[in-house]
Amino acid sequence: MEVPEQNTIYKVYFQGVSDADPEEISLTFFKFTNEENNLDTFPSFLLEYNELARKKKVYSFANIKETLPLGNASKKEIIQFYVLLFTFTGNNDEIKKNGILIAKHKSKGFIILGEWPYNPIKTENSATLEYDKILIKIIQDPDFFKKVLLIN
Repeated sequence: MEVPEQNTIYKVYFQGVSDADPEEISLTFFKFTNEENNLDTFPSFLLEYNELARKKKVYSFANIKETLPLGNASKKEIIQFYVLLFTFTGNNDEIKKNGILIAKHKSKGFIILGEWPYNPIKTENSATLEYDKILIKIIQDPDFFKKVLLIN
């Protein structure tokens, strides 16, 4: 009997508003393929993003408490995690919320580990090219997005 492959899942926990905050805040990122998506444009994106954050066009802060790998996921060789969340208006004025989990890997550079929210219909990750286009759009036209947040 063939055992179905487990999904690769990363659960990211964020620090509460205060130390007394008992509620855990978390997001779950899913990856459906074994290939890792290199995001070579991320270092230059970070530089330009920080400039936009200074101008209050986008937001950035350090708030990741822990990243927990589940299923086939692994934190081996990961130096740092980033969560990029973005909200925009889609078709029929529908508000869409998306996010990606990005990691700085010791030997591979910046890679995309997972996507949020979970979409059971989707069977593979979006192409890296799609994410590159999103990064470029954030830098070139931040007003297109309702909100952009980078968390590390």
